[in-house]
Amino acid sequence: MFGRMFGTAAESRSSSYQDVWGSGGDWAGSAGVDKYSAHNALGLSTVVGCIRRRSSLLAQIPFRSFRTDADGFAVEVQKQPMLLMRPSAHVTRSEWLTQMSISRDLFGNAFGWISARDAAGYPTSVDWLSPPHVQPTTDGGISQALTYRVNGQVVPSEQILLIPSSLILPGSPLGIAPLQYSGLVELGKMAQKFGSDWFRNGAVPSQLIYSDMELTADEAEAIRSRVSNSWRARKAAVLGSGLRVESVVTDKQSTAEGFLSTQRMVQSEICNVFGVPPEAFSISTGGSSLTYANREQQIQAELLVSFNDDLVKIQEHLTDAMPRPQDVIGVTGALMRSDTKTSWETLAIGIAAGFITVDEARKVIDRRPLPPPADTQQPTLPGM
Repeated sequence: MFGRMFGTAAESRSSSYQDVWGSGGDWAGSAGVDKYSAHNALGLSTVVGCIRRRSSLLAQIPFRSFRTDADGFAVEVQKQPMLLMRPSAHVTRSEWLTQMSISRDLFGNAFGWISARDAAGYPTSVDWLSPPHVQPTTDGGISQALTYRVNGQVVPSEQILLIPSSLILPGSPLGIAPLQYSGLVELGKMAQKFGSDWFRNGAVPSQLIYSDMELTADEAEAIRSRVSNSWRARKAAVLGSGLRVESVVTDKQSTAEGFLSTQRMVQSEICNVFGVPPEAFSISTGGSSLTYANREQQIQAELLVSFNDDLVKIQEHLTDAMPRPQDVIGVTGALMRSDTKTSWETLAIGIAAGFITVDEARKVIDRRPLPPPADTQQPTLPGM
C-alpha cells in the first residue's frame, strides 16, 4: 500500500482537529468578523488575488515521475502514473491542482479521497473533499496518528491522501491556514465595514451651519434645505444675519486617509503571508523599488521566495503515493519561458559549448530533429 498509512488512534487520548487547532476553515459557520473563517477570507479581494495567483502557478507545473538509473541520473518514467496525468475522472489535471492549492491556502489541508487504485494498491485517482466535511482526529501522542470522519462517518486513514499546508506546528501532521492566526482577515473585514458605513451613512458632514440665535427644529430644517438646494443648483448660498458656514473637509479627509492607510497595510501584510509580491496587485509598499528585468526573473524569484517550500511538500506527499523507487518532481522549467531572442541565444550557447546537441535544442522549441544529411555520392547512370 502507498506511503504514509497512519494507524488508528487511541480513543482514550483522542482530541478533535478543532479542539487542537481551532475552528479555522469553518466557512459554513458564523460570518462575523471576530474570528478567522474561509467565508470571511474570501470576502477580501487581496486574499482572492493571492489564492488565485498561487493556484494558477501550481496548475501550470507538470508533475512527472522519475527513477534513478545505474549511473545516478534521474530518468523520466516512460509510462507516467495515471495519478499525475489524469488524477480525477471529474476534473482536469489543472483543476485538480487548483483545488488542492485552494484547500491548503484557505483551510490548511487538502484531503483527497482515493477513488481508484492499481493492481498493486497504489492510488490512480484522487478526488479532493470539501475540508469542512472532513474531521481528522489526532491521538495527541508521539505517533501523531490520524483517523478521519467524512460527513460524520468513520473512514479508514489509508483511504485519505493528506497534503497539508506549509505551516505545520509541532505535535501534529495537520497544517493550519496561513491567515488563521494573523488577525488580518478580521482587521480587513472591520475596515470594509467601516468604509461601507462611512459611505452609506455619511459619518461626518462636509459643512456645518452655525447660528448665533436659538432656532426651532422647523427653522433649522428650513435653513438646511435652503442651503442644500442652493448648493445642488450650483448657486451661492445667501445666509441671514447670525449664520455662518464652516467646512469640515479637513477632518473628513483625515479620516478617509486613515481608512485607506489601514486598507493598504492589510493588503500588503496579506501578500507577505502568502509570499506574493504586493507589486503584483499594484499595492504600494512604502518606497519599494523592486523590479525585474524580465518575466523569467520575476517567476524565478516568486518560486524561490514563496512557492518552493509548497512545491517540495507536494512532491514528497505525491512521491509517498508512488511505487518505489519512483520520485515525483514538479518541472518548473515549464514556467520559465523566455522571450524568443533570449531563448535562442541560450540554446546557441549550449550548442557551441557542447552541452546539448542541435536536435536536443530543437526539441526544446518543439521542432522535429533535422533530417539526415543527403548522400553526397553522385548516382551512377545506366551503362556507365
